Amino acid sequence: MSTETNKVLDRALAVLRQFALRPNGYTVPELTAELGMSKTTTRRFLQTLAGRGFLDYDPDRQRYTLGMLILGLSTGLSQQNTLAVAAQPMLEALQRESTETASLWIRVRLEAICLSSVESDRFIRAVSPIGRSVPLHAGCHAKALLAGLDDPELDDYFKVAELAQLTSYTITSPVDLKKQVAQIRTDGYAESRGEVNADGVGVAAPITNPAGRVVASLSITAPGHRVDQDRLRSFVPMVREAAAEAGRRVFGSAPNNA
Repeated sequence: MSTETNKVLDRALAVLRQFALRPNGYTVPELTAELGMSKTTTRRFLQTLAGRGFLDYDPDRQRYTLGMLILGLSTGLSQQNTLAVAAQPMLEALQRESTETASLWIRVRLEAICLSSVESDRFIRAVSPIGRSVPLHAGCHAKALLAGLDDPELDDYFKVAELAQLTSYTITSPVDLKKQVAQIRTDGYAESRGEVNADGVGVAAPITNPAGRVVASLSITAPGHRVDQDRLRSFVPMVREAAAEAGRRVFGSAPNNA
């Protein structure tokens, strides 16, 4: 990102920060005085942010206030926090039962992001730091989220995604990935071996809302040298039930992945 782009972004964020501190909003002259920018620059930022939904403009009062998009973003953050809190007992139980690392993942555009994790206490273990990201086409937790896209969304994904070869086991063929997506939807879980880390294995199940929409995934991951296929499959009922219980805790009704 260029230095000039950084400056523009910093100014836009400074504008939004001012609105967060003053819910009744600003007129152009008021914000100009507050931030020390020229009136032309201030107006340009305000018009751009309003055009994108981050601000609302009242022409009668000539005043800008925070827009509904900000409310949507805060609602999404609140739901993520609720999900992390609700899923924590499931993660802890999964780690105890499997003795391996249990993690909670959400989709952010083309990536899966680790929202919460309880690591194995074994000396050699899988590690999923909070905030870690992996592409949607690689790894059980990511593919469980990928399978949650509807068919038009999936088509759009393959138009723009770069299917990077992370290891020799990473599947990069759209045809093969679509077959896996269909299988994951049928089975209700995803598994992987060596797709992100050559010695990593795991299983994951989707957390769905009452409408059946995938909102997150729960996974168990481990070093592959101590988890053969039979042991890996033994994790499946654990992670599916944990994902179903997390959905019940968040949404108050049995989701469709149980």
